[in-house]
Amino acid sequence: MTANNELKTWELAVWVAELERATTDLEHAEKFDDRGSMAHNKEQIRWAKIKIAEIEDFLDIQKGA
Repeated sequence: MTANNELKTWELAVWVAELERATTDLEHAEKFDDRGSMAHNKEQIRWAKIKIAEIEDFLDIQKGA
């Protein structure tokens, strides 16, 4: 299980970075009133938050097992 936990930890880092990038991109899109980009980045933020929560739940369950 250690390898799987390592993989999930790396996956978590990727999604956290994606959340940060999408948040920054959303700020830029709002600055330039780019509605298509705003919608896209809001969706990316939503998915990143979902994935982060799923991975954190998985890692918490693994710690408890």
